[in-house]
Amino acid sequence: MSSKIMILSLGRTGSLPLYSDNIVLHFPENSYDYYKSKYAIEGISIPNQKSLITYKSAFSFILNTLFILPFYSLVLLPKIVKNYRILYLPYFHLWNLPFILLFRLLGRDVILTVHDGILHKGENGFLLQQYSNLNIRLSSKLIFLTNYVKVNVEKTLKLIKTSIIVPHGLIETISLVDSPSKINRGKNILFIGRISPYKGVELLAEVIEDIRDKIDKCIIAGKSIYELKIKDTDKLKIQDKYLSDVEIGGLLNWADILVLPYLEATQSGVITLGISSELPMVCTNVGGFNEQLDQDECIWVEPNKDSLKKGLVHLIENQSQRDYLIKKMHKKKLSLKWDTISLQIFKFLNTNE
Repeated sequence: MSSKIMILSLGRTGSLPLYSDNIVLHFPENSYDYYKSKYAIEGISIPNQKSLITYKSAFSFILNTLFILPFYSLVLLPKIVKNYRILYLPYFHLWNLPFILLFRLLGRDVILTVHDGILHKGENGFLLQQYSNLNIRLSSKLIFLTNYVKVNVEKTLKLIKTSIIVPHGLIETISLVDSPSKINRGKNILFIGRISPYKGVELLAEVIEDIRDKIDKCIIAGKSIYELKIKDTDKLKIQDKYLSDVEIGGLLNWADILVLPYLEATQSGVITLGISSELPMVCTNVGGFNEQLDQDECIWVEPNKDSLKKGLVHLIENQSQRDYLIKKMHKKKLSLKWDTISLQIFKFLNTNE
């Protein structure tokens, strides 16, 4: 049997495929085969990358899960038996389970990175949660991004597995952003990322209406998973759509302040965008956010209207505070290099504990 690692990254949109790309890019080139969705957003060119047909819609999900997924399971079985000793899953995906079962039946390790574990408000359908739990329970070892998620998963599922905590690295999309040494003297407020009920965009919209005379503009940008009731105004603009790398880079370059008004959270890839683009941030103190940012690395607020308003107004009006946070972000991003993160994960994959 070969000592290679089989890696599956079957997601199509969002930051998860990019997270996976950035980790695998720094693995030793002859140590793995990397299977990606044919329909994934344009990411990084990875050595040993192989394309799999997944799905692009609800209809193709049903059809391809019934026919394409079983086909791949059978076709890849001889290679799995002969070539791979480890299955590494950088994130949860609906097609992971057949491969998990194959590896476990062969007595081989499955290592899963748990990003949320316990699904968020508005995303926590009972069946999806149970399916996610099954993936976690069947895995040999787990990787967490924050201790908050580790404790929450272990307590809720009543399980302890060999695990490690490795923080989220900085998404390379930010190479599209101009030098963040630009003078952030404007008053442009940005919320960016998939719009879910737990992320507090309604709360942000209320605050923006109250402080409309103190800002230039606020943009809420990202694809919503529910019907938004928020309407555009002269100071608030909604971009309800999937964002390309170029669009994300443009928005981060436009912004003067990044806001995360989440009502609950585990961790956030958006924080890594803020660090990379060296933007001052206003963040609610929820979930594992305080493991991603220290006490003096953003403006911390509570997930309510008064606290969020005070935090935003303080940062809008206090340029010296903005300058301080920009310098903190410049220093912070040096500690979140992908090569360091990838090395931690690669070593963990190859331990026999």
